[in-house]
Amino acid sequence: MKNVVYYLDRPGGDFTPTEEPIGEPGPGEIRVRTLRTSICQSDVVIYRQGLPRIRRWPAIILHEVSCRVDAVGPGVTAFAPGDLVGLGCDIPCGNPDCIYCGENGVGDWTSCPNTQATGHEFPGFARLYAILPDWFVRTGPIFKFPAGVTPDQACHLEPLACCLEGLTRVNRCIENRIVVLIGAGSQSAYALQCAQAMGARKIIVINRGPERLARVLREFGGPNVVGLPWTADVAERVRAECRPFNEPHFVMINASAEAAYRLGPKLMGCGTVLDAHAGVKTAQGKPRIAHEVDLNNDIHYRLQCYQATHGSGLRAIRLAGRFIAEGRLPRLDRMTNESERFPADRLKDAIERAADSGSLKVIVRWE
Repeated sequence: MKNVVYYLDRPGGDFTPTEEPIGEPGPGEIRVRTLRTSICQSDVVIYRQGLPRIRRWPAIILHEVSCRVDAVGPGVTAFAPGDLVGLGCDIPCGNPDCIYCGENGVGDWTSCPNTQATGHEFPGFARLYAILPDWFVRTGPIFKFPAGVTPDQACHLEPLACCLEGLTRVNRCIENRIVVLIGAGSQSAYALQCAQAMGARKIIVINRGPERLARVLREFGGPNVVGLPWTADVAERVRAECRPFNEPHFVMINASAEAAYRLGPKLMGCGTVLDAHAGVKTAQGKPRIAHEVDLNNDIHYRLQCYQATHGSGLRAIRLAGRFIAEGRLPRLDRMTNESERFPADRLKDAIERAADSGSLKVIVRWE
């Protein structure tokens, strides 16, 4: 049968649709048909300037995906043709004996020195069909959704898992706590919905641009949600919103800018968890952003926690799948409006829309 693959020739270049054959899945493999790909800010960076991890061009990018199982190879029992699945971006290294990624590993493959990522070392899903290898099928980030979940909802699995990785790494840092989200992009929109579902006491969203902040508050706000413009005195305003507490309990940096990394530590107090979530990326890699921490007076006596989450492991994939399957995020479909839906032959337009400061989650349809 024929496959259609959209190759990106170079950063800032063109997507070229190419017809090529695709065979039947072998033992332990499954063939999937792409239904939706949503656009991540990493895709915007890859398109505009590339990333060091992508060493060969042309490249197949896009990693937030929902698929329909099209065919299964001999020996596959966990999946059947017709199953709706979502896939994660960070994937096992393929070594069955790996203590992180292997069949008896901990499932934390973002810690593996040989980790792979879809759209980086592993081909992405700017293609109509893909065959997943047996090791991916056995141990990889695949979640099978029940009836009633739509392809649009299923393609939120990977970015939602990344968000939950940060929100749940420290036990009970959200329930009945004050949560601050720096930035009002898609990750903060996910985090806001998850924090509501997890019983946060109050959620404060900070953003520079008023348009996107207004949209997030309109679509996902509530009586315990406050939006603050990013002004020079925003740290003082955040602390005022935290009263009767002196500081927030959880701060998530969801803006890929050095200014966000400077602001985050300023908001920390006794017992604050800081999740450095959105990395600052350039074509040459990640720049150094230095910050001094007093391990004794801050970490010990004030019980502060500095953490960083990037990508998602198997635990977060399963948790995100349950959040979607159980309907715990009833406003999830509001992440995408009609101006953020594109057909597959307009990938460049989809990426440019995702780069716009007013957008949340762009979805590409592959039917």
